[in-house]
Amino acid sequence: MKYVKKLLPINYSYYVFKGIKLNIERNINMNNYLNNLARNDDEKRLMARLADLVHKAAVGTYGQSDFLDLRQQELARAVSVNNPIISWKLNGGYEEAERKRLIVYPEWCLEADAKITYLQISYKDYKEQSLGHRDYLGALLNLGVKREKLGDIVVYNCNAFLIADTDIADFINNQLTRVKHSNVWVQIIDKEAFVFEPPILKTLQVTLASLRLDAAVAAAFNLSRSDANSTIESGNVKLNQMDIYKSSTVLKPGDLISVRGRGRFKIDEVGGLSRKGRYHMQISCW
Repeated sequence: MKYVKKLLPINYSYYVFKGIKLNIERNINMNNYLNNLARNDDEKRLMARLADLVHKAAVGTYGQSDFLDLRQQELARAVSVNNPIISWKLNGGYEEAERKRLIVYPEWCLEADAKITYLQISYKDYKEQSLGHRDYLGALLNLGVKREKLGDIVVYNCNAFLIADTDIADFINNQLTRVKHSNVWVQIIDKEAFVFEPPILKTLQVTLASLRLDAAVAAAFNLSRSDANSTIESGNVKLNQMDIYKSSTVLKPGDLISVRGRGRFKIDEVGGLSRKGRYHMQISCW
């Protein structure tokens, strides 16, 4: 009987070794890339925790991170997107959420529990005052609740709606009784009872001498350039929810800028240069 014997090349072990070596080098390059993304030690520690979460999902265990701000979500995407054997998503409890948590699970798993609970905070007796996001957040932090366990806080009429980690929802429900000078009561609600109304956006077309942060802040809030510089250097400005102190920081489409006491704006689009060499920019303010 005729048969064909498949012969392995004499240097087969060399190719196996080379493949392993290339895989190791690829992993080293990816680790270097991720480490270079981190701007400080806190971000390096966060990325290490996220990488551990992804590794556990790769071996069959689903999990979720703490709630992440916009910058941290960028890091979460970078850690997750290059692992083909897991599924992942960012979930903040509703589509427009700013703070979201990374949910990771094996690719064969249809869904994973985000461990998100919705709460409503209402006045028990109203003291005439204006309660805002910072007041509710301050009251929660005063209870000893960590910020990373809290998602968005949405203030609506005389109520506030809170998204929180399920593990601390009962604690908040039982312990939060006062916000500023008003007594409040808290109840856990269904997702369908959660209320969010998108902010009313004001779209502006501006022209800037440069794409610097101070130029954009000045244009968005009708400030002088020196006032914009002072605001930034005083620590009153956040870029993608990170404190920023450099007026010369260059902006790009999609950036979210928050100015304490004035509001927020987002860079929608950066167009070409005008005849005078100025940048056309579209921003949305609220």
